[in-house]
Amino acid sequence: MKTKIPLLLLIFNIVFFYSQEKTTEKQIDSITTALWNSKFFNDEGLVKLTELYYQAKEIGYEEGQIRLLKRIVEIKSSYSDFISALQYLKYLKSLSLSAQQYEEYTYANCLEAKIFFMDKNYSQAKKVLNLAEKYLYKIQDKEKRRKAKTEIYIYQWYNFEKSKLPKSSYTDSLLSISKKLYNEAVLIENNHQRAKSVLYSTNLMVNSLILLKKYEEAVKYLKIGGQELKTFGEVTYLGVDYYEAKGDVEYNFKHYKGSSNDSSLASYNKAIKIGEALGYTAKTKELYSKVAEIYREKKDYAKQALFLQKSSNLEDSIQIKENKGLSEVKPLLYANKGDITETPSQNRTLLYFLSAVALLTIVIGGRKLYFNKKKNKIQPLEKVTSEKDPVVKTNPYNHLISLALKNDSSFYLTFLEAFPDFSEKLLNINPLMKISDIEFCAYIKLNLETKQIAIMKKISVRAVEGKKYRIRKKLGISAEENMYIWFSKL
Repeated sequence: MKTKIPLLLLIFNIVFFYSQEKTTEKQIDSITTALWNSKFFNDEGLVKLTELYYQAKEIGYEEGQIRLLKRIVEIKSSYSDFISALQYLKYLKSLSLSAQQYEEYTYANCLEAKIFFMDKNYSQAKKVLNLAEKYLYKIQDKEKRRKAKTEIYIYQWYNFEKSKLPKSSYTDSLLSISKKLYNEAVLIENNHQRAKSVLYSTNLMVNSLILLKKYEEAVKYLKIGGQELKTFGEVTYLGVDYYEAKGDVEYNFKHYKGSSNDSSLASYNKAIKIGEALGYTAKTKELYSKVAEIYREKKDYAKQALFLQKSSNLEDSIQIKENKGLSEVKPLLYANKGDITETPSQNRTLLYFLSAVALLTIVIGGRKLYFNKKKNKIQPLEKVTSEKDPVVKTNPYNHLISLALKNDSSFYLTFLEAFPDFSEKLLNINPLMKISDIEFCAYIKLNLETKQIAIMKKISVRAVEGKKYRIRKKLGISAEENMYIWFSKL
């Protein structure tokens, strides 16, 4: 396997970065399959998947686009890059509906529900998952319908587990869902997919049974999961979950094969080793805490302190990323709240982002902005002597400039309402552009001076110039070309 991956990477680089011919559907499928490996669930994989997506888009290969969009959204969500995840999710939902790939549409709703329950809006996540269930009957293929059901059950389980509501019976709900998941998973015919779904179900089943202190039944499902792990593979996210579940059983059920703190510690350490290799930070953080507790019981306080510190460091890192990602995405996430109960026959092409824009139009007086835009369209720009002095001194978008200079939190979405294609054009040039990059580009588009940007962002002029330089690199703007003219033509 180790020799195969570098070879596949070499093929990828030759095909996608050096070939002058258009990539074929077969090539896209082949490379996509290779990139689905857990080892590419990272920045490296994201870059290659995104490049591959645009190759598929260029040749109009919808099935390839849909498959790639799923993985891109999964990775971006795991990085708490929710703004970018929602943008790609918008394409995924639209494309899967138009292609009548309802299995993929239900999964897109599952990914959307994940963002809601990460924001602790469990009722909204439940509504999104209920919407996904309404499309199950439209999936004609029995195997695909089973797979879609298992995905919905998985996200329903996590929504209940995180909400812990209702308190009196949520553990029973967890067990009920995990049993439904297991019963559906064992019917899947494809060996690899069945192994994955059964392993998922047994991991969740063991967790549910431990909460209910039904340890002997937990052992039964742990053994089933162990068999499926041989088919699916240990060095995977589910492998981490399995060894954590095994450690939990050994820690809580001392009669299981002479279980002890040492045996549970061995299982946790195996889970940590795989988790660290895969960058599975959320789970690794939990495992550090469990290991620290075992060392406390063993009275090894030095190692307890070490693992508590490791857990704390990861907690801070994860929390900062999640809080930042959720605060940025909330305006887009909740703007579409009213449409969450749509049925399959209603507004199939209504997209998340467009709904957000429609609502923002009402809130911020977008009508006026729209007509101003019609009347005062910026004319093509002529000459500029210095980037420090913007191209046009009189700007018709005074409202946007006012919001920008106040560093108003509504500026970004208001700007996108006035320039709806702006972010998409930038992402087409460089899919790795961040929300902060696009916002900075918006300032340049509005012809704001370096000093103005520095004052409103409370940073130095030098820092602004540095940011301009990095934006040039990301967008491929040559040093000879004036940045303001470049953005005026975008």
